[in-house]
Amino acid sequence: MKQFIKDVLVEMHKTTTTDKYGQVSRSNFTPILFGDKKEEVEAYCRKNKGILEYATYGSTYGTYTAFTVQDYDIKKSCSEALIKNQNYIDNTSNPW
Repeated sequence: MKQFIKDVLVEMHKTTTTDKYGQVSRSNFTPILFGDKKEEVEAYCRKNKGILEYATYGSTYGTYTAFTVQDYDIKKSCSEALIKNQNYIDNTSNPW
């Protein structure tokens, strides 16, 4: 299950949009990212602490649940994927 989580997050980081500072929006980290395995991932993370941490956030359109990646290996792989993402490259290399 941990490999599945890692694979999904790395794939998302390869293609996601970023802001002008290269940051990925918090709203990209919602459980729906895991598709039909969403509940299975949530249950796995409740049993295995230190992988994903879930929290509730508010926005203009209401509240939503999102997660923060806590696992070092997953974070590292996501960072490596993000720095090769063309959106990230364009947004961070543009001086204004």
